[in-house]
Amino acid sequence: MKFPTLLFLSSLAVGLKLVAQENQLNKILENLKVELVQPETISTKDFEFGTSVSPDGNEFFFVKGLPRFGRTVIVYCKWKDASWSPPLVAQFSGKYNDTNPYFSKDGKRLYFTSDRPSQNPNIQGRNFWYVERTTHGWSEPKVVPGSINDQYDIVYPTIQLDRTVHFVSWNRPDSQNGDIYVSKFKNGTYTSPELVEELNTTSSDADPELSNDGQLMFLTSTREGGLGHYDLYVFKKKTNGKWGKAINLGNQVNSNRMDSDPILSPDGQTLYFSSDRLAYPDVSKQTYANYGDIRSFYNQILNGAMNIYKVDISELLSFLKETDF
Repeated sequence: MKFPTLLFLSSLAVGLKLVAQENQLNKILENLKVELVQPETISTKDFEFGTSVSPDGNEFFFVKGLPRFGRTVIVYCKWKDASWSPPLVAQFSGKYNDTNPYFSKDGKRLYFTSDRPSQNPNIQGRNFWYVERTTHGWSEPKVVPGSINDQYDIVYPTIQLDRTVHFVSWNRPDSQNGDIYVSKFKNGTYTSPELVEELNTTSSDADPELSNDGQLMFLTSTREGGLGHYDLYVFKKKTNGKWGKAINLGNQVNSNRMDSDPILSPDGQTLYFSSDRLAYPDVSKQTYANYGDIRSFYNQILNGAMNIYKVDISELLSFLKETDF
């Protein structure tokens, strides 16, 4: 009769441990401090999203967009005198819809997606390109080689040290509402994309970002349990190599608007992301007594256009590393 009792006590101890970890996680998430990235220079009343910081921390690339993504242009700032310089259009961008800049880990390449034409008739839509750093700036854009580029869209590619790429696509035959794929670099070229099953749902799952050690995956999703739109999540890799459960980053990071484009800083301790959150949680509850009140809303940064934010996640990273959560 002792065995069932011991089993019960063991299960109870595990359950209590999980509850304690859940409470600790919630406390960490509630204490996260989100801030706009350099208001009026990077985050403005315009439409900004999709960042990448160079490995040396001296360059900040992001995307300026026109309404309804009529044109997306890659721009950049340089770190000077303890702040980011005014943005300039990247020398390779401006003519086509270029987006999703992403530095290689050595900083010698900048990858991005673009709808620019190529000489390959089998490549259509938004595909995967790169430029290389030279003594005179950036090289002419080149198409990333291999089966990763085809007639289907590639959005938000994330490149690891071994050149493995995770990305999202909405129009591949096996995609539902937007799914995460992976393509590996082998023998100088990229393999055909494969679905990462455990990261995807029947909802939209997008914008993957993998930590440098490959143990954490950040993404945005409209899956059930969120705060009303796209929410940011993190997954921890299990010992079997699969991804664990989705952890919503909470209501300090997420809003009832679109929260997307997660990107880690070079040291992995800061998470950059984009959001179209408003100055007021519910504009319909505000009273506008005159025309000037309406104009003042649109002339402020938090007017419903996308902006770029950052949050220190060092405490969250320590928690995830030290627990089996």
